[in-house]
Amino acid sequence: MIESLDSLLLRIEKVDALRRPGKAERLEWLDLHEAKRPQAMIGRAETFKLLAEAREVFLDGHYVATLLVGMSYIEHTIIEELQLLSLLNGSKNFSEAIKIAEQKKLFPIDWLKRAKKLSLRRNSFVHLKDGEHEHTIGVRALKEKRSQGEILEDDAKDVIDLMNNFFVATLREMQF
Repeated sequence: MIESLDSLLLRIEKVDALRRPGKAERLEWLDLHEAKRPQAMIGRAETFKLLAEAREVFLDGHYVATLLVGMSYIEHTIIEELQLLSLLNGSKNFSEAIKIAEQKKLFPIDWLKRAKKLSLRRNSFVHLKDGEHEHTIGVRALKEKRSQGEILEDDAKDVIDLMNNFFVATLREMQF
């Protein structure tokens, strides 16, 4: 039997009420850690959409999605910067782009190392790994003696922070 619209809305209202405290905590964290965005920006629509969606999925507590979308934004940003500086033609895979960015000192090395580390963590969700692979969430939880949720939340916060670093570093003044 299909539920009535009123019944579905009531269920959604109850679920939303339960999620509000966590969402408020995540919004407070974002307000403290997120870079201010200019009112007008010019760039690739896909890249800006990734930036916005990473924030939204983080607010909703979807930490794996935050990691996936956030790393996509970082990959777009690094590759686009390499292309703009004529250091890269076309598109390379992320590990090749990171190597070029390191060689050319395009971004701080610690950012690029963090991006590599987060990419490996992302890959365990994107590409099925052996259950004993060091970057799978189960192995990490056992090794770190923490819950999977805590680890994923930390990864999500790390990718949001790193996204903001890359965002600010690649802002340019518009000349009219």
